[in-house]
Amino acid sequence: MSLSKVPKQIGTVHTFGFNLTAFEFDNNKVKDGNSDKIVLFIGGLSNGLLNIPYLPILAQALESEEWSLAQLLLSSAYTGYGITGLANDTEQIDQAVKYFKSPEGGHRKKIVLMGHSTGCQNVLHHSLHGKEKVNGIILQAPVSDQEAIINKVDPKEYENLIKEVQDEYISKDKSNELLPEKFRKINWGIPITAYRFNSLYNKRGDDDFFSSYLKDEEFNNTFGKVQIPILVLYSGNDQFVPKSIDKNELLSKFKKATQSQFWNKNSKIIEGGSHNLGDDSRRKDVINELIDSVLGFIESAI
Repeated sequence: MSLSKVPKQIGTVHTFGFNLTAFEFDNNKVKDGNSDKIVLFIGGLSNGLLNIPYLPILAQALESEEWSLAQLLLSSAYTGYGITGLANDTEQIDQAVKYFKSPEGGHRKKIVLMGHSTGCQNVLHHSLHGKEKVNGIILQAPVSDQEAIINKVDPKEYENLIKEVQDEYISKDKSNELLPEKFRKINWGIPITAYRFNSLYNKRGDDDFFSSYLKDEEFNNTFGKVQIPILVLYSGNDQFVPKSIDKNELLSKFKKATQSQFWNKNSKIIEGGSHNLGDDSRRKDVINELIDSVLGFIESAI
């Protein structure tokens, strides 16, 4: 797949709930402009419409296999992630899946969920708790938010903030209160509730699916309970992963925990790839490698 400049994007904006939209890339190569097979993409913290660099190119590649690509904008998109959580996101993903299965949404017969970064938590959580079934899931850059934040904040400051959240908010039934400015500073200036801060940044919070310190039995309770095909694509030069973490060992733990019939052979570390496989990657062909893996997954498992 060529990495040449992608032209301005055109497509369809779907509304699948109150203030919930999805942008489906134009499918010129699909008969009647509507594929019955679709990948639903969910971005990470602060991601919004079309700001993941590989999406337009991935959409073109999927069209060649008569699949569509649509990016979901949940209420947690942009700065909304600070005041929501995985359970709410899973309900909204259910709404999206139900919509795309319906005649109004194109009566899609096959649906794959793809997450980037914290979107991977959404996808994995939905596979365990969602009501609307999908045919497979893809995790691109499934990193630990806890390990990412501890890598950039003074350890003592981190411990004090976590303790304050636990003692002054969580234990006092004030989980939904917005935290003061000192907490927002390490959350990129974005307002965040006590619950969400604890979920993302405390060890074994609700969002803690991918940390290197998790034990095998903990991975067994997430990856081990997946009952559909899963593709994991870990970025080899991910700037949010501490250098001390052995990425190959971590990927092996994910694989070990997953039932063998569901772990896809195209799962890999994309060597040299940055978090979102953007221009800061150490190789120019990392998006090609992503596309080859995604198409291989679809062809072999879906």
